[in-house]
Formats: sequence, C-alpha cells, structure tokens
Amino acid sequence: MVAIAVIGVGFLGLAGVHAISSRAQALGKNQGLARFVTDQQLENMRRMPFANITTGSSSTSIEGVTFSVNRTVANVPTGRRVTVTTTWTDRFGPHSMNFTTIVSQVTNP
Repeated sequence: MVAIAVIGVGFLGLAGVHAISSRAQALGKNQGLARFVTDQQLENMRRMPFANITTGSSSTSIEGVTFSVNRTVANVPTGRRVTVTTTWTDRFGPHSMNFTTIVSQVTNP
C-alpha cells in the first residue's frame, strides 16, 4: 500500500511537469510564429520604395492563430523609424511583441 501511495504521488508530480512543459512549448511556438510575421513585415518595408513606407495595420492567420500587425512610422534624421507590434491571443491569454528598426533611404551616386 505504501509503495502504491509513493508511486501515485510521483505520477502526480510528473503530470504537473507535463502540463507546464506543454504550456511552454505552445507559447514558444506562437512566439516563433509571431517573430516570423514581424520579420516579414520589416523585410517588406525594407524592400519597398522609401516613399511608400507608411503606418498601417494588417492581420494574418498561421496554424489557427490570428496575428494582428500594427506598423508605426516616424521620420528621424537618418530615415524612418519603423515599429512593428504583433499581437495575438491564444489559450493562455493575449500576448504582444514589438520590434523597431531604422529604414534609411539609399542614394546612388
């Protein structure tokens, strides 16, 4: 009887660890997808003509998760400061991720 009780407590501990690791894995996956979406936005803005870099928003759905993307653009002396904020909600609640970069105008001689 004592052995069964000890084994039962051990399995309950393993179940808790499994739940925590499952949550961490799902959250990490969604953060990776959000990073991918954000990087795509930044790369698209780096490739477009300088005059077309403007504030805007969009959304995309990947693997059942909808990511909302907001771009804010501000003029700075070296070009334009672009901030991309990606937000999403999963079973663990709302999350967001911010990235900022400077996009400068390249002048050819």
